[in-house]
Amino acid sequence: MGNALLRRIALFHTVGAFYRVQCWDEGEGWKIDAHSARPHALGHDRLLERLCHLRWGLPVQVSDRFCFCGEPDTPGQWGHTCSFYFGSRDTRRNDPLYLRIHTDRGRCDHEERIGALREVGAPESWIARAFPQGILQPDAERGDADQLL
Repeated sequence: MGNALLRRIALFHTVGAFYRVQCWDEGEGWKIDAHSARPHALGHDRLLERLCHLRWGLPVQVSDRFCFCGEPDTPGQWGHTCSFYFGSRDTRRNDPLYLRIHTDRGRCDHEERIGALREVGAPESWIARAFPQGILQPDAERGDADQLL
Protein backbone atom coordinates (compact mmCIF):
# COMPACT_ATOMS: atom_id res chain seq x y z
CA MET A 1 0.00 0.00 0.00
CA GLY A 2 2.85 2.39 0.79
CA ASN A 3 4.32 2.09 -2.70
CA ALA A 4 0.90 2.58 -4.27
CA LEU A 5 0.28 5.70 -2.15
CA LEU A 6 3.65 7.14 -3.03
CA ARG A 7 2.93 6.77 -6.74
CA ARG A 8 -0.30 8.75 -6.26
CA ILE A 9 1.00 11.44 -3.89
CA ALA A 10 0.56 14.16 -6.54
CA LEU A 11 -3.22 13.77 -6.25
CA PHE A 12 -3.13 15.58 -2.91
CA HIS A 13 -1.56 18.59 -4.64
CA THR A 14 -3.35 18.56 -7.98
CA VAL A 15 -6.86 17.48 -6.97
CA GLY A 16 -7.08 18.91 -3.47
CA ALA A 17 -5.97 22.19 -1.94
CA PHE A 18 -4.17 20.92 1.13
CA TYR A 19 -1.31 22.91 2.66
CA ARG A 20 -0.05 19.94 4.69
CA VAL A 21 -0.29 16.19 4.13
CA GLN A 22 1.19 13.58 6.46
CA CYS A 23 1.17 9.82 5.84
CA TRP A 24 2.43 6.96 7.98
CA ASP A 25 2.14 3.22 8.45
CA GLU A 26 0.71 2.43 11.85
CA GLY A 27 1.36 -1.29 11.57
CA GLU A 28 -2.32 -2.13 11.15
CA GLY A 29 -2.85 0.14 8.15
CA TRP A 30 -1.95 3.45 6.58
CA LYS A 31 -3.06 6.81 7.98
CA ILE A 32 -3.19 10.05 6.01
CA ASP A 33 -3.82 13.46 7.59
CA ALA A 34 -4.50 16.31 5.17
CA HIS A 35 -5.03 19.91 6.29
CA SER A 36 -7.03 22.49 4.37
CA ALA A 37 -7.36 26.21 5.09
CA ARG A 38 -10.60 26.35 3.15
CA PRO A 39 -13.96 26.31 4.95
CA HIS A 40 -14.94 23.17 3.04
CA ALA A 41 -12.21 20.71 2.14
CA LEU A 42 -11.99 21.68 -1.51
CA GLY A 43 -12.11 18.63 -3.69
CA HIS A 44 -12.19 15.81 -1.17
CA ASP A 45 -14.87 14.01 -3.19
CA ARG A 46 -12.75 14.33 -6.35
CA LEU A 47 -9.77 13.03 -4.40
CA LEU A 48 -11.80 10.02 -3.22
CA GLU A 49 -12.92 9.31 -6.79
CA ARG A 50 -9.35 9.31 -8.02
CA LEU A 51 -7.96 7.30 -5.12
CA CYS A 52 -10.62 4.64 -5.74
CA HIS A 53 -10.59 4.72 -9.55
CA LEU A 54 -10.89 1.17 -10.87
CA ARG A 55 -8.01 1.45 -13.31
CA TRP A 56 -5.71 4.22 -12.08
CA GLY A 57 -6.47 4.32 -8.36
CA LEU A 58 -5.63 2.18 -5.37
CA PRO A 59 -7.25 -1.26 -5.01
CA VAL A 60 -9.63 0.16 -2.38
CA GLN A 61 -13.14 1.48 -1.94
CA VAL A 62 -14.61 3.81 0.67
CA SER A 63 -16.17 1.64 3.37
CA ASP A 64 -17.15 4.37 5.86
CA ARG A 65 -17.55 8.11 5.41
CA PHE A 66 -17.95 10.71 8.15
CA CYS A 67 -18.05 14.20 6.64
CA PHE A 68 -18.41 17.29 8.83
CA CYS A 69 -16.66 20.01 6.82
CA GLY A 70 -19.98 21.52 5.74
CA GLU A 71 -21.47 21.68 9.23
CA PRO A 72 -21.49 25.36 10.30
CA ASP A 73 -21.88 24.93 14.07
CA THR A 74 -19.83 21.85 14.85
CA PRO A 75 -17.77 22.64 17.98
CA GLY A 76 -14.36 21.47 19.04
CA GLN A 77 -10.97 20.73 17.57
CA TRP A 78 -12.20 17.84 15.41
CA GLY A 79 -15.51 19.49 14.57
CA HIS A 80 -14.72 20.15 10.93
CA THR A 81 -12.87 16.95 10.17
CA CYS A 82 -13.93 14.51 7.49
CA SER A 83 -12.88 10.89 7.94
CA PHE A 84 -12.84 8.19 5.32
CA TYR A 85 -12.11 4.52 5.89
CA PHE A 86 -11.14 2.42 2.91
CA GLY A 87 -11.38 -1.31 2.51
CA SER A 88 -9.75 -3.49 -0.10
CA ARG A 89 -11.72 -4.36 -3.24
CA ASP A 90 -9.91 -7.70 -3.08
CA THR A 91 -11.36 -9.65 -0.15
CA ARG A 92 -8.15 -11.71 0.11
CA ARG A 93 -6.16 -8.61 1.12
CA ASN A 94 -6.59 -6.54 4.24
CA ASP A 95 -4.55 -3.37 3.82
CA PRO A 96 -6.68 -0.74 5.57
CA LEU A 97 -6.34 2.92 4.76
CA TYR A 98 -7.68 5.84 6.80
CA LEU A 99 -7.86 9.41 5.44
CA ARG A 100 -8.64 12.33 7.71
CA ILE A 101 -9.15 15.80 6.24
CA HIS A 102 -9.08 18.75 8.63
CA THR A 103 -10.55 22.12 7.73
CA ASP A 104 -9.38 25.13 9.72
CA ARG A 105 -12.61 27.11 9.51
CA GLY A 106 -10.79 30.38 10.22
CA ARG A 107 -9.33 29.19 13.55
CA CYS A 108 -5.69 29.55 12.49
CA ASP A 109 -3.29 32.32 11.62
CA HIS A 110 -1.93 31.22 8.27
CA GLU A 111 0.73 33.91 7.77
CA GLU A 112 3.52 31.68 9.14
CA ARG A 113 2.44 28.76 6.94
CA ILE A 114 2.16 30.96 3.86
CA GLY A 115 5.58 32.46 4.58
CA ALA A 116 7.15 28.99 4.88
CA LEU A 117 5.56 27.92 1.59
CA ARG A 118 6.87 31.04 -0.17
CA GLU A 119 10.33 30.41 1.30
CA VAL A 120 10.52 26.98 -0.31
CA GLY A 121 9.32 28.35 -3.65
CA ALA A 122 5.67 27.33 -3.73
CA PRO A 123 3.96 28.98 -6.73
CA GLU A 124 1.70 31.90 -5.83
CA SER A 125 -1.10 30.36 -7.89
CA TRP A 126 -1.01 27.23 -5.69
CA ILE A 127 -0.86 29.29 -2.48
CA ALA A 128 -3.92 31.24 -3.66
CA ARG A 129 -5.75 27.95 -4.28
CA ALA A 130 -4.74 26.45 -0.92
CA PHE A 131 -5.67 29.46 1.23
CA PRO A 132 -9.02 31.31 1.17
CA GLN A 133 -9.51 34.84 -0.10
CA GLY A 134 -8.90 37.43 2.57
CA ILE A 135 -5.93 35.61 4.09
CA LEU A 136 -3.56 36.53 1.29
CA GLN A 137 -2.34 40.08 0.85
CA PRO A 138 -0.50 41.43 -2.18
CA ASP A 139 3.28 41.69 -1.69
CA ALA A 140 3.11 45.49 -1.70
CA GLU A 141 0.71 45.47 1.27
CA ARG A 142 2.96 43.09 3.22
CA GLY A 143 5.95 45.31 2.52
CA ASP A 144 7.96 42.56 0.80
CA ALA A 145 10.28 43.70 -1.93
CA ASP A 146 11.05 40.20 -3.23
CA GLN A 147 8.53 38.14 -5.11
CA LEU A 148 8.85 34.45 -5.75
CA LEU A 149 7.81 33.12 -9.12
